[in-house]
Amino acid sequence: MLLLILPILAHALMTAHLLFNGFGIWSFAPLLAVIPLFIRRPAMIRLESLLLLLWGAEWLRADYALVMRRMAWGEPWVTAALILGAVALFSFLSAFVFKAPKLQRFYRK
Repeated sequence: MLLLILPILAHALMTAHLLFNGFGIWSFAPLLAVIPLFIRRPAMIRLESLLLLLWGAEWLRADYALVMRRMAWGEPWVTAALILGAVALFSFLSAFVFKAPKLQRFYRK
């Protein structure tokens, strides 16, 4: 169950990303994705994995947009690219936490 901290953190990071980009009340929608983490159904593994892969794709999109903008303005962009790339990788890898045998048993019951 301690492994669930990774997807929860990935959802919180996406919430922060949406808040920063001005999505208002809709920014909290990714936090609603924490609720299915505690529903013991195999379908929840697929749902959560799909959401986390989507979050990773959004981070890559945001990374690309930010790097292009910084390059166009002549500003340093490497640090931003590395940070957002690391967050995208974290989101992608969080989707694979559900492959752990302990979590597989949890969702099979």
